[in-house]
Amino acid sequence: MSDIVSPSSTEAAVGQSRWPLLFSPAEVRGRRIPNRIVSTPHATGWGAGGVVSRAEVDYHVRKAAGGVGLVMTFGSASVDPDSAASYGSVSLWDPQNDAALRALADGVHAHGAVCMSQMTHMGRRGSSLLSGVPLRGVSDLPEGVHREVPVVLSAEELATLVERFAESASRLHRLGWDGVEVTSFGGHLIEQFFDPAINTRDDEYGGSLENRVRFAREVLAAVRAATSEDFIIGFRVTADQQLRDGMTQQDLRDVVAALTADGVVDLLSVSAGTGATERSTSFFVPGDEVPENAYTELAAGMRKVTGIPVITAGRILDAETAEHALRDQGVDFVAMTRALIADPDLPRKLLTGGRPRPCISLNEGCIGRLYSGMPMECSINPAIRNPELGDSAEVGTTADGGVGEHVVVVGGGVAGAEAARRAARRGHRVTLLEEQPRLGGRARTAGLRRGRQRWGLYLDWLEAELRDLGVDIRLGVPATADIVTALAPDSVVLATGSRPRRTSWHDNDVAVADADEVIVAPPVPHGAGAVTIVDPEGGFTAPTAAEALVGAGWTVRIISDLPYVAAKVDPTQVWFVRRRLKKAGVELQGEVELIRDPEGWGLLDLESDDRRAIAAPDLIVVAGARTARDDLYRTLVEALPRTPVHRVGDALAPRTLRDAVAEGAAAGS
Repeated sequence: MSDIVSPSSTEAAVGQSRWPLLFSPAEVRGRRIPNRIVSTPHATGWGAGGVVSRAEVDYHVRKAAGGVGLVMTFGSASVDPDSAASYGSVSLWDPQNDAALRALADGVHAHGAVCMSQMTHMGRRGSSLLSGVPLRGVSDLPEGVHREVPVVLSAEELATLVERFAESASRLHRLGWDGVEVTSFGGHLIEQFFDPAINTRDDEYGGSLENRVRFAREVLAAVRAATSEDFIIGFRVTADQQLRDGMTQQDLRDVVAALTADGVVDLLSVSAGTGATERSTSFFVPGDEVPENAYTELAAGMRKVTGIPVITAGRILDAETAEHALRDQGVDFVAMTRALIADPDLPRKLLTGGRPRPCISLNEGCIGRLYSGMPMECSINPAIRNPELGDSAEVGTTADGGVGEHVVVVGGGVAGAEAARRAARRGHRVTLLEEQPRLGGRARTAGLRRGRQRWGLYLDWLEAELRDLGVDIRLGVPATADIVTALAPDSVVLATGSRPRRTSWHDNDVAVADADEVIVAPPVPHGAGAVTIVDPEGGFTAPTAAEALVGAGWTVRIISDLPYVAAKVDPTQVWFVRRRLKKAGVELQGEVELIRDPEGWGLLDLESDDRRAIAAPDLIVVAGARTARDDLYRTLVEALPRTPVHRVGDALAPRTLRDAVAEGAAAGS
């Protein structure tokens, strides 16, 4: 963890005058929250077996050190030892977590922030495939994502669960926490009770609105009885399930009004979507297809019907948007969770006129990884998982405190730019050579996708950082071994990217193009204007190329040997990707291969081996695996035998944005 320097009152005046509401304190249950910035609960997947890891403790404390007012932790934290925890979540009931929980609360408090933990039971949402423990639910109706039939909870079992919520809250209270957030959000057990389409019970927990909120009210009352009058009790809820046949927005307002009527709830956290279908999951943690500040009007509606302070969540990524939500839309706190993952120092930098690293809402590195069964990281901030790659408090200090070296970076994509930035911050003299007229590389091409305007903000941030650090940026310079050698480097970082891989289609008489080419400059249709995109990659590249070609007037088909088009896009975004393609009229076919044989052109079904004849395409676009541009590496190793030469990003092996950023930052160290 890097050292944190608290801003002076003079420095802090910059942000306080520009965003006065955002940096104003608030009081909830007598506890002072220093500003309105919230990091909402989310799992990390960094521990195992429900145990809180030291890395997770440090992660949350780090955000408090960066100036967050309210640190909320542990998405989907379990209160029940008899049900399997979801991937990456924490077991609040487990005594072996006590030391870590106390350390986390103490660490957050040391920086003046307030800490709360989410607590829940997932109900039918999940799977027993790994645990062997059957799911428990309100009814025996399966959820639309995992599709597993749960065991119906009895009234006696519900009473036990109420006690377990209370016991977990009591444990947190005893360990120094300021409050808890009970959640229904995301289709958890409590939301399952609310929804009459799921809650088909005929006992005191089903039927009328009063009955459907009964379990939640029992939980909340038990939590209050087990803690104290100054312990904050929050509740997280969706204001719009985004289900075709789900509860209406008014239904949900009625639920919250009934739930909060007795005054137990002190703080509402409001978002949208739920976990019941792929569609609703896509709105649950919204990526770049959903507008920024998407759900604040809904959150304000919840505040009007309850009179309870409200946290709004849903792509609030910068201070201007946050201040607008507080000033003009009637909410009390703003969740900036993913913006804080991108830069945990965001509040402190805003206060002092600094330059926060901007979140790009890609999801692929954070929540998208969790939903794919992998630990959370960040595509543009590797220090979230590896704190050693974070920024030190002092710029211009080498690791050993000595005189800096001359580092030459070849390539100005994100890998090269991150390497140059990191090296310059470490006190080295840095020269960056980029053959194109602008920095950014393939990330700039990827940022041309509709909705990805924030990618440009990240690339602009990188360039501004490099110029402020005094990096010698030489654009339009194709690096050669002679040019690099003449610079007399002490070390070289090669971030030369990748090139398209030649395919068998290049030997045909049909025009062939790389997907990146048509994204940047889609060609004018010729012939019948029919294009086939061959996509063995399964990511965003083929869909982005398809939309560019449709915009230019082409008729587009995407084929893939994967089960379906965009199969490698994470579960929080794939629905939007495919929806956009279908709305654009793009034909999507998975498990097929484009062939040309004596019978002509065709599509071979890879499951049935059946062949379907098609008309000859006028253009074939390839969106496949690329190959590293590493020719210069071998030349430099021979020309500079005593100089370290490091390959990073696609120049090492073409992979993801996250890999390029992380490897660049590591090489600059």
